[in-house]
Amino acid sequence: MSRSDNSLHLFLNSFTARDLAEPLPSFDEGAPFDLIRAAMTRQQVEVVGIRQSGIVTGWLTSSDVNGGVEETIIRPFDPGSVIADTASLNEVVHRLTLHPSVFVRVLGEIGGFIQARDFQKAPMRMWLFGLVTITELRVTRLIDEICPDGAWQRYLSPGRLHRANDLREERRRRNQQPTLLDCLQLADKGRIVARDEALRSLTRFPSRRAVEEFVTALQDLRNNLAHAQDISGDGEIIRDLATNVHRIVLGHEIAVDVSNTTANQPVL
Repeated sequence: MSRSDNSLHLFLNSFTARDLAEPLPSFDEGAPFDLIRAAMTRQQVEVVGIRQSGIVTGWLTSSDVNGGVEETIIRPFDPGSVIADTASLNEVVHRLTLHPSVFVRVLGEIGGFIQARDFQKAPMRMWLFGLVTITELRVTRLIDEICPDGAWQRYLSPGRLHRANDLREERRRRNQQPTLLDCLQLADKGRIVARDEALRSLTRFPSRRAVEEFVTALQDLRNNLAHAQDISGDGEIIRDLATNVHRIVLGHEIAVDVSNTTANQPVL
């Protein structure tokens, strides 16, 4: 494994469920609901664990304890909603598409929980920003390989090329040496991939529009991450990145061969 491979593997596994989880408050079975309600309000949590013989074996939601009926049946844990504290963030995202709350097992016992609002936390935001960056780097590499010597320029308007040229000149004044391709916006690179048949055939997308919609959503997510904005509206693209994380991160290992591309090995 090369040094770059090691770095990518480290990135892929450096953030885990433990980094997002909140401690799960728990109460002995039979605890008064007014006590539980007060604690949930004070700690601003929507779920609590219920202990039997000192072990958390079930859970309740805020709606369960706000109904005024003390005989509410304790919810058993769905095995699909329980993950290890070492689980990857892509697994966390996947589980949260199926369950409103994911429970985290620590040292063999359930001691934490994760909800979609925890995606706003720094570890998830850093992980997502890394995936967006790796995706853009791959797109840039593919464009340069499939459309060498600036052949990609025919897919952009004069106005977009003028903006890229202005940015390149500004960066050169700062003693940087970027190519014109380096100075394109992510959306511009998406347009190139969408319009070039050889490039689009290397993706998993069935149409030009699908490529452009994906890249637009990717750019919106990156902007929200970069400016510390709410990403709760970016759920669809977050799920896409999490679902395809291994292809995104390890896609540099897939050889680019336009004449022998299969739908089972998309590189974007």
